[in-house]
Amino acid sequence: MQEVYTALVVEDVKDTSDYIRQRIEKLCPAIKDIQQAFSIQEAYDNIISRHFDIIFLDIQLPKGTGFDLLRRLSDEGKIDFEIIFITGESAKEFTLRAIKYSALDFLYKPLDDTDLIHAVNKATDKLKTQYFNRQIKLLLDRVGGDNLNKTNKIALHLHNGIVEFVNVDEIKYLEADGVVAYVYLNNGDRLTTTRNLGYYKEMLMMDYNFYPISNSLLVNQEYILRYNHKELQLTLNDGTVLFASKRFGKSFKDTFSNQNQNRPKVFKSIANLWRKMLE
Repeated sequence: MQEVYTALVVEDVKDTSDYIRQRIEKLCPAIKDIQQAFSIQEAYDNIISRHFDIIFLDIQLPKGTGFDLLRRLSDEGKIDFEIIFITGESAKEFTLRAIKYSALDFLYKPLDDTDLIHAVNKATDKLKTQYFNRQIKLLLDRVGGDNLNKTNKIALHLHNGIVEFVNVDEIKYLEADGVVAYVYLNNGDRLTTTRNLGYYKEMLMMDYNFYPISNSLLVNQEYILRYNHKELQLTLNDGTVLFASKRFGKSFKDTFSNQNQNRPKVFKSIANLWRKMLE
């Protein structure tokens, strides 16, 4: 027998809320009971009075944000649900990165059917693992201001709905392998994430000292021992040897030779190079 789930849509514009509810009803038949709330207070009252499995939460709400609601519920120990954020294209970049660091999902309005189904399937899988408290705590640590480095934790999507929480400074490098990425840790462990390298690449480059040395390798600068540009060979402090591509190798060399002189400009050029390689 198929499990059934309950959901709450928190969106202040009624037409938009009705549209979201309609899409969920049509595309996600396992969700049998869908309620709606149009303000932070109404959402709070609903959540403490009954159980919901999934909350579809708009970020911008009257008199506050969805994060304000989550912070209040977290302080009271009332987080026992999965979150899927609903946001517009104008959402702040640092906010979306904070959501990604927490291994939570967000959907843009208007909803894409495939993305909605995928997000709901992941949410129902994760309900069994009960990670939501740690994920939301990590999120709230990161959205306390524009500074994303209040915490160095990142949540990684693994198989079977498992979420692994690691310190960013424990990551030596990441390696792409098709639709998954391998994360190599300082303790020798290798984690296989269900997200591709591109999911992690830009935010780790923006907020930490990670650099791409090829389309498939992203390296934490803190673990670099030496770089031989003639051989395009990078050696980490544990003896690991990695090889750069010719194109990225030159930008990588320029980055480290100029990082003390004009690091922001150099970073921008290497980030732009990475974007062009994806086009």
